[in-house]
Amino acid sequence: MPVTLSELAPLDGVKRWAFLEQAKTIRLASARDGEAIHVTPAWYVVKDEAVYIPMDPVIGDPGSTSTPAAKHQQTIEAGGRVSGVVDEGDEIANFRAVQLEGRAEVVDDPALIEELLDLAAEKYFYFGHPHLEYYFSAGAVQARRWYKIVPDRTDGWDTRVLPQPPVAEKRVLPPHILNRA
Repeated sequence: MPVTLSELAPLDGVKRWAFLEQAKTIRLASARDGEAIHVTPAWYVVKDEAVYIPMDPVIGDPGSTSTPAAKHQQTIEAGGRVSGVVDEGDEIANFRAVQLEGRAEVVDDPALIEELLDLAAEKYFYFGHPHLEYYFSAGAVQARRWYKIVPDRTDGWDTRVLPQPPVAEKRVLPPHILNRA
């Protein structure tokens, strides 16, 4: 029986949540039956082992230019499914990722939204950040919707824990060395 990468090199438990808390971007996908999959990068925060995604449907305050998040919102509100991948690394020796599949539900609790805003401020902004004032302006905060990812399935892998395979090396000596008498 084949073994999956998440079985061979699992990223789970505390390690999974620590990775999710520090990583910056989720590749969010949403779809309804019979429609194309919509995929975009998105910010997210983690609270109590749950992933929350802020979605700004428009740019500007109050704004009139829609964002890619607007399509995700339409899909979620229509009962569509969501998936997300958070990954890092650029080769087999340092690649790790977490994948979530399920649905999303809107966050309505004002106290929780305030906590999520604080987490976003810590994760994505610094003192003097050029977009800090806009992101936390009353108009942007009121237009923004937060969604909690409710996964049916979560998977994670971390190839950094795998032993590095030996590399078979063949050395070819230059002709002037091979033909010595």
